[in-house]
Amino acid sequence: MEKTEKSDLVLAWLNDALAMENALAAVLQHRIKDAEGFPAIEEMDRRHLTETLEHADRVKRCIARFGSKPSTVKSMFGTIFGAMQAPMTGLAKDEVIKNCLVDHAAEQFEVASYTALIAAANEIGDTETAEICEQNRREDEAMAARIIAGIPAVVAAHLGSIEKFPAGRAASGEMMGQPVAPAPTSDAAMTGGQD
Repeated sequence: MEKTEKSDLVLAWLNDALAMENALAAVLQHRIKDAEGFPAIEEMDRRHLTETLEHADRVKRCIARFGSKPSTVKSMFGTIFGAMQAPMTGLAKDEVIKNCLVDHAAEQFEVASYTALIAAANEIGDTETAEICEQNRREDEAMAARIIAGIPAVVAAHLGSIEKFPAGRAASGEMMGQPVAPAPTSDAAMTGGQD
Protein backbone atom coordinates (compact mmCIF):
# COMPACT_ATOMS: atom_id res chain seq x y z
CA MET A 1 0.00 0.00 0.00
CA GLU A 2 1.31 3.41 -0.94
CA LYS A 3 2.45 5.42 2.06
CA THR A 4 0.67 8.77 2.33
CA GLU A 5 -0.37 11.07 5.13
CA LYS A 6 -3.88 9.58 4.92
CA SER A 7 -2.64 5.99 5.02
CA ASP A 8 -0.43 6.86 8.00
CA LEU A 9 -3.51 8.13 9.80
CA VAL A 10 -5.47 4.95 8.99
CA LEU A 11 -2.53 2.90 10.28
CA ALA A 12 -2.49 4.95 13.50
CA TRP A 13 -6.23 4.35 13.92
CA LEU A 14 -5.74 0.63 13.35
CA ASN A 15 -3.17 0.65 16.15
CA ASP A 16 -5.68 2.50 18.33
CA ALA A 17 -8.27 -0.18 17.52
CA LEU A 18 -5.79 -2.91 18.45
CA ALA A 19 -5.06 -1.17 21.77
CA MET A 20 -8.82 -0.90 22.34
CA GLU A 21 -9.29 -4.64 21.70
CA ASN A 22 -6.33 -5.53 23.94
CA ALA A 23 -7.75 -3.39 26.75
CA LEU A 24 -11.17 -5.02 26.39
CA ALA A 25 -9.64 -8.51 26.42
CA ALA A 26 -7.95 -7.73 29.76
CA VAL A 27 -11.24 -6.40 31.16
CA LEU A 28 -13.20 -9.43 29.97
CA GLN A 29 -10.78 -11.87 31.57
CA HIS A 30 -11.55 -10.16 34.86
CA ARG A 31 -15.30 -9.99 34.08
CA ILE A 32 -15.44 -13.78 33.68
CA LYS A 33 -14.22 -14.11 37.27
CA ASP A 34 -16.69 -11.42 38.44
CA ALA A 35 -19.59 -13.28 36.85
CA GLU A 36 -19.24 -16.30 39.13
CA GLY A 37 -22.76 -17.16 40.18
CA PHE A 38 -24.21 -15.58 37.02
CA PRO A 39 -23.83 -18.41 34.49
CA ALA A 40 -25.50 -16.58 31.60
CA ILE A 41 -23.26 -13.53 32.06
CA GLU A 42 -20.17 -15.69 32.44
CA GLU A 43 -20.98 -17.47 29.16
CA MET A 44 -21.64 -14.15 27.40
CA ASP A 45 -18.32 -12.77 28.69
CA ARG A 46 -16.48 -15.89 27.45
CA ARG A 47 -18.06 -15.48 24.01
CA HIS A 48 -17.26 -11.76 24.09
CA LEU A 49 -13.61 -12.51 24.94
CA THR A 50 -13.35 -14.97 22.04
CA GLU A 51 -14.79 -12.37 19.64
CA THR A 52 -12.51 -9.66 21.04
CA LEU A 53 -9.41 -11.78 20.47
CA GLU A 54 -10.62 -12.50 16.92
CA HIS A 55 -11.11 -8.77 16.34
CA ALA A 56 -7.57 -8.09 17.55
CA ASP A 57 -6.18 -10.73 15.18
CA ARG A 58 -8.07 -9.20 12.24
CA VAL A 59 -6.77 -5.73 13.08
CA LYS A 60 -3.21 -7.10 13.31
CA ARG A 61 -3.63 -8.53 9.79
CA CYS A 62 -4.73 -5.09 8.55
CA ILE A 63 -1.68 -3.50 10.16
CA ALA A 64 0.56 -6.10 8.50
CA ARG A 65 -0.99 -5.28 5.11
CA PHE A 66 0.31 -1.73 5.62
CA GLY A 67 3.81 -3.26 5.90
CA SER A 68 3.90 -2.42 9.59
CA LYS A 69 3.87 -4.12 12.96
CA PRO A 70 1.50 -3.31 15.82
CA SER A 71 2.59 -0.34 17.90
CA THR A 72 4.22 -1.84 20.96
CA VAL A 73 3.56 1.31 23.00
CA LYS A 74 -0.15 1.47 22.09
CA SER A 75 -0.65 -2.27 22.56
CA MET A 76 1.10 -2.22 25.92
CA PHE A 77 -0.85 0.87 27.00
CA GLY A 78 -4.13 -0.78 25.98
CA THR A 79 -3.33 -3.93 27.95
CA ILE A 80 -2.26 -1.95 31.03
CA PHE A 81 -5.32 0.31 30.80
CA GLY A 82 -7.56 -2.76 30.53
CA ALA A 83 -5.92 -4.38 33.53
CA MET A 84 -6.39 -1.18 35.55
CA GLN A 85 -10.00 -0.71 34.40
CA ALA A 86 -11.01 -4.31 35.08
CA PRO A 87 -11.27 -4.06 38.88
CA MET A 88 -12.87 -0.57 38.87
CA THR A 89 -16.32 -1.91 39.71
CA GLY A 90 -14.99 -4.67 41.96
CA LEU A 91 -15.72 -2.80 45.17
CA ALA A 92 -19.28 -1.99 44.19
CA LYS A 93 -22.09 -3.90 45.87
CA ASP A 94 -23.83 -4.04 42.49
CA GLU A 95 -20.68 -5.02 40.60
CA VAL A 96 -22.30 -7.32 38.05
CA ILE A 97 -24.81 -4.65 37.01
CA LYS A 98 -22.15 -1.95 36.73
CA ASN A 99 -20.07 -4.36 34.64
CA CYS A 100 -22.99 -4.76 32.21
CA LEU A 101 -23.34 -0.98 31.89
CA VAL A 102 -19.62 -0.46 31.31
CA ASP A 103 -19.49 -3.34 28.82
CA HIS A 104 -22.39 -1.90 26.82
CA ALA A 105 -20.71 1.52 26.70
CA ALA A 106 -17.43 -0.10 25.57
CA GLU A 107 -19.22 -1.88 22.72
CA GLN A 108 -20.82 1.37 21.55
CA PHE A 109 -17.39 3.03 21.59
CA GLU A 110 -16.02 0.18 19.47
CA VAL A 111 -18.90 0.53 17.00
CA ALA A 112 -18.12 4.24 16.61
CA SER A 113 -14.37 3.56 16.26
CA TYR A 114 -14.88 0.96 13.55
CA THR A 115 -17.35 3.25 11.76
CA ALA A 116 -14.60 5.88 11.54
CA LEU A 117 -12.07 3.28 10.38
CA ILE A 118 -14.43 1.99 7.68
CA ALA A 119 -14.91 5.51 6.34
CA ALA A 120 -11.17 6.22 6.42
CA ALA A 121 -10.25 2.93 4.74
CA ASN A 122 -12.79 3.54 2.00
CA GLU A 123 -11.45 7.08 1.57
CA ILE A 124 -7.96 5.74 0.76
CA GLY A 125 -9.33 2.90 -1.38
CA ASP A 126 -8.49 0.11 1.08
CA THR A 127 -11.62 -1.99 0.71
CA GLU A 128 -10.09 -5.01 2.46
CA THR A 129 -9.51 -3.06 5.68
CA ALA A 130 -13.00 -1.56 5.36
CA GLU A 131 -14.55 -5.05 5.04
CA ILE A 132 -12.61 -6.40 8.03
CA CYS A 133 -13.62 -3.40 10.15
CA GLU A 134 -17.22 -3.84 9.00
CA GLN A 135 -17.18 -7.45 10.23
CA ASN A 136 -15.81 -6.32 13.62
CA ARG A 137 -18.43 -3.55 13.78
CA ARG A 138 -21.32 -5.94 13.04
CA GLU A 139 -20.16 -8.29 15.79
CA ASP A 140 -19.78 -5.38 18.24
CA GLU A 141 -23.29 -4.17 17.42
CA ALA A 142 -24.64 -7.68 18.05
CA MET A 143 -22.77 -7.95 21.34
CA ALA A 144 -24.07 -4.55 22.49
CA ALA A 145 -27.61 -5.72 21.70
CA ARG A 146 -27.10 -8.94 23.69
CA ILE A 147 -25.71 -7.02 26.67
CA ILE A 148 -28.54 -4.49 26.80
CA ALA A 149 -31.18 -7.19 26.30
CA GLY A 150 -29.82 -9.06 29.33
CA ILE A 151 -29.67 -6.09 31.71
CA PRO A 152 -33.31 -6.28 32.93
CA ALA A 153 -32.96 -9.95 33.94
CA VAL A 154 -29.67 -9.28 35.73
CA VAL A 155 -31.17 -6.33 37.61
CA ALA A 156 -34.30 -8.28 38.56
CA ALA A 157 -32.29 -11.24 39.79
CA HIS A 158 -29.93 -8.98 41.72
CA LEU A 159 -32.70 -6.96 43.37
CA GLY A 160 -34.80 -10.05 44.07
CA SER A 161 -32.18 -11.65 46.21
CA ILE A 162 -30.12 -8.73 47.50
CA GLU A 163 -31.49 -9.03 51.03
CA LYS A 164 -30.59 -12.71 51.34
CA PHE A 165 -27.26 -13.04 49.54
CA PRO A 166 -24.22 -10.87 48.91
CA ALA A 167 -23.91 -9.11 45.57
CA GLY A 168 -22.10 -11.18 42.98
CA ARG A 169 -23.87 -14.35 44.08
CA ALA A 170 -27.42 -13.02 44.07
CA ALA A 171 -28.60 -13.94 40.57
CA SER A 172 -27.50 -17.55 40.88
CA GLY A 173 -30.02 -18.39 43.59
CA GLU A 174 -27.15 -19.96 45.46
CA MET A 175 -27.90 -20.69 49.10
CA MET A 176 -25.62 -22.08 51.70
CA GLY A 177 -24.71 -25.59 50.61
CA GLN A 178 -26.95 -25.58 47.54
CA PRO A 179 -25.59 -25.80 43.99
CA VAL A 180 -25.64 -22.80 41.69
CA ALA A 181 -28.95 -22.48 39.86
CA PRO A 182 -29.12 -21.93 36.10
CA ALA A 183 -29.26 -18.40 34.71
CA PRO A 184 -32.55 -16.63 35.38
CA THR A 185 -35.21 -17.03 32.70
CA SER A 186 -37.71 -14.31 31.91
CA ASP A 187 -40.15 -15.89 34.41
CA ALA A 188 -37.49 -16.08 37.09
CA ALA A 189 -36.48 -12.50 36.41
CA MET A 190 -40.08 -11.37 36.91
CA THR A 191 -40.17 -13.00 40.33
CA GLY A 192 -36.60 -12.09 41.28
CA GLY A 193 -35.47 -15.71 40.89
CA GLN A 194 -37.86 -16.98 43.55
CA ASP A 195 -40.66 -19.54 43.08
